[in-house]
Amino acid sequence: MKPYSFSLFFLLLIASGCAEKPNSVGNDLPGKEGEFAILYDTIVTTRVATYRTSFSPGTGLSNLAGRIAPGEEAITLLNFIPGGTIDSLDGASIDTVELFMTVNYRYFTVPPPVLFNIVEVKGSWKQSTFMIDAMPGLPLENSVLGTFSDTMKFASRISAQITDTAAIRRWALSYYDTSSSIPDFYGFAVRARTGDTTGMVGFSTFGNSTAYVPSLFIRYTKNGRRDSLTFISGEDTYGIISTVVPALHQLTVRGAFGIRSKVYFNHRLLLDTVNTGTQTILNKAVLELTLDTLASSFGGFSPDTISALLGISDTDLDKSDSTVFAFGLKKNAAAGQLRVYAFDVTKIVDRWVQSTVPNNGITLRWAAEFGTAEKAVFYSRTDSSIVKQPKLLVTYSKK
Repeated sequence: MKPYSFSLFFLLLIASGCAEKPNSVGNDLPGKEGEFAILYDTIVTTRVATYRTSFSPGTGLSNLAGRIAPGEEAITLLNFIPGGTIDSLDGASIDTVELFMTVNYRYFTVPPPVLFNIVEVKGSWKQSTFMIDAMPGLPLENSVLGTFSDTMKFASRISAQITDTAAIRRWALSYYDTSSSIPDFYGFAVRARTGDTTGMVGFSTFGNSTAYVPSLFIRYTKNGRRDSLTFISGEDTYGIISTVVPALHQLTVRGAFGIRSKVYFNHRLLLDTVNTGTQTILNKAVLELTLDTLASSFGGFSPDTISALLGISDTDLDKSDSTVFAFGLKKNAAAGQLRVYAFDVTKIVDRWVQSTVPNNGITLRWAAEFGTAEKAVFYSRTDSSIVKQPKLLVTYSKK
């Protein structure tokens, strides 16, 4: 068999066929027996779905706090876990306390500086199990322990003076005094000042390198001598409060808030449904999504990468195979032209063609979902412009 046998006439047929039809109609095969023909086609979507999911962000490298719009808020939770030096505070007077944090993400909707309050958490939570949507059920103290008021420059180390040293005393006692009368201390919450629309700020977590982790610095006096302690380990995470249900576009992905989408295509074009002697080989499949720039929102310090994953279940929208994925890359576009994301989903579509998994769509999610709050809205299959609709560009061979 000759590996490639094309004529100029056949190539022109392919080019003209693709230009004339934007939907999934195959090109005619050449009549030469025993030769492969490479074909190109565009498959349009059959349906899309956008939904919200919940996840535990405690494994990420950024904790979010702030408000992008009224009715939605992110709150950072911190609980310092001291080592054996905590008993140095036994019998000591606490002079000053500072909480330090490092900014590793910011998305401002108002000009800085912005103000964040530090309050006490009044209920139990665990980094490993706390879900973003569990925040409304976690009680927080109203009284302010301290404030961050800063421009929140990227990578800056900011500090807040904890003026209520009694709260720090209770935190310390809960560790070095085993008396049952000592109330539990559940940590601190960092949240935007009530009523402020601040934008969103991300703080480095305990999982980062030592130079950037949250730290609690305590100066104290004991037996007439002044000394200090620094604590840099603990648990942290963040949660989301949404008092206004967001109106979801048909094809949206958004970090922090757990908004994902699925897009479905009918791949029967690539199957041998009539001539059982025909052999189909998928060469490449590219998913293209066109961004609705007016409905989308992006900050200046965030990757804008979208992930496309193999959908597993049609009854559980969020069930997908994270080992079979592709990243969406923005195609170059001149000013005023459409912004298109392209995903090489060959591995996903090939599994459909080989029938190793059922076709349960392609799941779309924000790649940096745990630590960023941007939103990407894509034109859906109902858009009046066929050019803007989602499409699957396939290159395949038939014998």
